[in-house]
Amino acid sequence: MLNGPVTIAKRMLNPSMLRAIRPTYYRLLEVARRLSEPAITPLPAKVHRVPQLRFRLDFFHAAQIFLQVNRIDGSYLEFGSHEVNTFRMALNTIGTHGRPNKISHFYAFDSFAGMPEPTGIDKQKIWREAMNFTSEERFRAITRRDAYRTTSVKGFFKDSLSQFELRAGHLPALVYIDCDYYESTKDVLDWIGPYLQHGTLIAFDDWDCYFGDDARGQRRAFSEFRAEIAERLVFTNFMKIMSGGMAFICIEKDKIGTAFEGT
Repeated sequence: MLNGPVTIAKRMLNPSMLRAIRPTYYRLLEVARRLSEPAITPLPAKVHRVPQLRFRLDFFHAAQIFLQVNRIDGSYLEFGSHEVNTFRMALNTIGTHGRPNKISHFYAFDSFAGMPEPTGIDKQKIWREAMNFTSEERFRAITRRDAYRTTSVKGFFKDSLSQFELRAGHLPALVYIDCDYYESTKDVLDWIGPYLQHGTLIAFDDWDCYFGDDARGQRRAFSEFRAEIAERLVFTNFMKIMSGGMAFICIEKDKIGTAFEGT
């Protein structure tokens, strides 16, 4: 569409004038491209003044670069979406338009009724039944700009996941698990395991809870999961999330050392 005017401009302007206006021309093209794209749900207003949120946003920026460089397509799956903070971060990083890779859909799995009562090794002073409550109606209101590419799945994981299957083409590119408990994390990992692909990022928001005890919480659940799925997958560290989380890269064993370029 712009080829005609550009050609005319080249004929009218000398080389030095063209060099002078080129940066402005490309900035205007970028502005026009962004204005033509669908609006994205804005980030939480407090994200840059609350360190814990800023650290999480740093992770999502790093994830966006990793997924883009490796041309990993798929979907974003979040387990635990209280206040819709990290979900909005995902939309504004890996969900931005015009990338060479495509994150086509964003899933939020949550009870939308707060946390279940902690039992056994999941008990800790910080947790109690029904805390971290955000309703599904509130979630949908906040993400209404992105309603065309978001799905909320309501229910405690042991119930909701047994009835849910991902659509074709929606394999996970990034999985963000923010459900605190060992039991809840185990439910998520047992379900997500068959869907994980080469290069999927899997992040645990509550890695350092329970005093960093490897025999409790998300650390224990992931350790057991790694042993169970070791025939197909191995995991390498991606990065420490400075708010107390940890992220890993999923590697399919039969693709290690091969010329695999992606799907």
